[in-house]
Amino acid sequence: KPSAGRFFVLSVLLLASGAHSLLEMEGIQQKCVADVIAEIAVRAATEAEAQVDEELLRLDALKEDDLEELRRKRLERMKSTHADKQKKLAQGHGEYEMIDEKDFFNVCKKSEYIVVHFWRESTWRCEVMDKHIRQLCQKHWGTRFVKINAEKSPYLTERLHIWCLPSLVLCKAGKTEHTVVGFSEFKSGDEASTEEVEELLAKYGVISLRD
Repeated sequence: KPSAGRFFVLSVLLLASGAHSLLEMEGIQQKCVADVIAEIAVRAATEAEAQVDEELLRLDALKEDDLEELRRKRLERMKSTHADKQKKLAQGHGEYEMIDEKDFFNVCKKSEYIVVHFWRESTWRCEVMDKHIRQLCQKHWGTRFVKINAEKSPYLTERLHIWCLPSLVLCKAGKTEHTVVGFSEFKSGDEASTEEVEELLAKYGVISLRD
C-alpha cells in the first residue's frame, strides 16, 4: 500500500507530464501557424514574380513598329493637350479676373467649366476665398475662374439667389450646377485650406484632381 508521500510524488509527476504535453502541443500549433504564414508569403512572392515575368514577355514581344506606334500616339496626345491649353489660355483660363455682369453669359458660353466668385470688397471672407482661387486657377487651367462684384450685379444676384458672400457659382456647359454658399460646406469653416476648396470643386466636377 503506497504511502501518502509516495502518492503525492506520483501526483506531481503526472501533473508535470501533462503540462509538458500541453507545451509540446502549443509548440506544434505555433509551428503550424508559422508554416502557413511562410507558405502564404512564398505563394504571394511567386505570383508577383509570375506577373513581372508576364509583363517582360509582353514587352519583349513588342516589335519595333509597335513601339514606334506607341511613341507616335503619346506624342499626338501631348500635342493635343498643348493645343487645348493654349486655346483655353487665350480665352482667359489660367487667370483670375473680374468680369462685369453683362459679360457673364458670354463667358459661360465659351468655357465648359466655370467657377464664379460673387465677391464684395468690404467682406474679409471674400478676400480669403480670393487667396484660394488665385492658387487654383493656374493649376486647373481647364476651368475658367472669374469673380463678379455682387453689389454691382443686382440682376445676377437675384436670378442666381446670391444671399451670402462669398458664394461660388459652379457652371457646367453653360448651366449653373451648384452654388457654394460662404464656407458652409467646409469642415474647417472659413479657415478651410486651399486643398479643401480644391477637393470640394472636384466633388462637383468643375475641376479634376488629376490636372
